[in-house]
Amino acid sequence: MGLSYANQIHTVSVSIAPQAFFVEKIAGKNLKINIILPLNTNEHSFEFKPNTIKNLEESDIYFTIGLEFEKVFIDKFRQNFKELKIIDTQKNIKMLEFNHDDKHHHDDLDPHTWLDPILVQTMALNIYNALCEQYPENKEIYKENFDKFLAELDSLNLQISSKFEKLKMREFVVYHPSWAYFAKRYNLTQIPIEILGKEPKAKDLKNLITFIKNKNIKLIFVQNGFPENAAKNLAKECGVNIYTINHLARDWDKELLKTSEAISESLI
Repeated sequence: MGLSYANQIHTVSVSIAPQAFFVEKIAGKNLKINIILPLNTNEHSFEFKPNTIKNLEESDIYFTIGLEFEKVFIDKFRQNFKELKIIDTQKNIKMLEFNHDDKHHHDDLDPHTWLDPILVQTMALNIYNALCEQYPENKEIYKENFDKFLAELDSLNLQISSKFEKLKMREFVVYHPSWAYFAKRYNLTQIPIEILGKEPKAKDLKNLITFIKNKNIKLIFVQNGFPENAAKNLAKECGVNIYTINHLARDWDKELLKTSEAISESLI
């Protein structure tokens, strides 16, 4: 179509690497994307560093995703960075509550929406609208890229769906419970090792061992940046393998497909 961008390189910030993937899919290479959460970091215990604040200050937009550190700092950013537009990428998504039985945590919403390709379509729309408003000169090419990205997400969803269609076994064991939206989309159940952000107690481990043996679970999934002792002990006790997955990967689509394949193969 011969569309081209305006020359100036602008900066936007995102909370996590998958959002950078989404923004780039729509904006192409003409934006500098600052990712706040460093690689291999536990997103629930991250603390802002001074250089992170500097990069944020230089940004036109900050795309948030509902993590704990954002809830603490968002109001401060609004006060200190008057020009910074803060965009909630989860707008119009029905959030799930964390599945735990501590009544004091009933209002904790699970932020891991980016692991469901269909919910990512809503996130992409929120990103697209914000970019068009901020940089209207690039609106046509954003629209072209956005439509292409929606089609790619449909295709990815179908690829993942096909992997789980005929499986009778539906439960997988994972250290950190970040896969609730993914599990809901594909009619699966995640069984987390971590409970309320903490290592499991002896009683919990005993229950998990019984579950893994009874269900003939073949793999335990762990994520970078989280403790692995409990998972390693479980794997050793049950005679199963550990498989590392990355729910915060920059190559979001490839990693989600790879993880889907690993989960589906573990359920055969």
